[in-house]
Amino acid sequence: MSYYAGIDVGGTHVEGIKVDKRFRLLFREEVKIDGKGSVASYTKAFSSVLDAVCDSGGLRGIGVGLPGAVSEGILFWAPNLRFLEGMDFGGIARERCRRVVVDNDVNCMAFGEMVARKKRNMLAMTLGTGVGGGIVMNGKLCSERPYTGEVGHMSIDPLGVKCTCGGRGCFQEYVSARGVLRLTEGIMGMRVQPVDVFALAKKRNQKALRVWKDYGRLLGLGLSNLCHILDPEIVVLGGGISRAMPFFRDEMKMEMKRRLVMKAPPVVRGMRSGNAFGAACLSMKP
Repeated sequence: MSYYAGIDVGGTHVEGIKVDKRFRLLFREEVKIDGKGSVASYTKAFSSVLDAVCDSGGLRGIGVGLPGAVSEGILFWAPNLRFLEGMDFGGIARERCRRVVVDNDVNCMAFGEMVARKKRNMLAMTLGTGVGGGIVMNGKLCSERPYTGEVGHMSIDPLGVKCTCGGRGCFQEYVSARGVLRLTEGIMGMRVQPVDVFALAKKRNQKALRVWKDYGRLLGLGLSNLCHILDPEIVVLGGGISRAMPFFRDEMKMEMKRRLVMKAPPVVRGMRSGNAFGAACLSMKP
């Protein structure tokens, strides 16, 4: 049976899936990155996932999503994972298949969500180690230029927190995992990981709920700026932090309603394995 593989290289893990030509999920594999992360640990995890998703005949293409700017299959700018810059993930994948497509991870997500939702104008955004964006306009993924969609580096406070890119006040420093850690430090008196703040919020811990309310306001601020520029039909959020959306949705929506000159578009969670699914879909393109 013919199938296509999609691989997402993330901040804490590498995920791979297999889909058929009708976009049906056949298999999923995830490998966590050892320790704090290194070239060796990422190469090991990437190769392990490749082994899992390219384990039989019928492979027609591999799509790879990478956390940064990509040119000719090589990750050349990754502000949250600098040690990966220059890595040729595409070259490793080509040892398994001639047909390999490599793009930014959130471009992959945006393409996959466009295929699944049949939307022609959309903003996709991941909330995790960093914040990335993918843009679909008039039914076409905007990916001709390597830095298109780097919404995490839009400044929302020119005198604000210093970002990994060297600038100040970047959106990602307020709504990425680091942003959640800063909020918990101020509200809870200690740095608490997003997954743990999410767990506490489910138990109705008042300080955790306040963290997500403040987070929602910051997210709504940045999304308002982006909606004024792009006017998307829909905004799709992915990444681990999007799981907490039930706790930050209301504040986010109120902030967007307060700031936008137009009606706010729907903001929804993306599909599971969205980056990897989109990468697989990109590998199907002629």
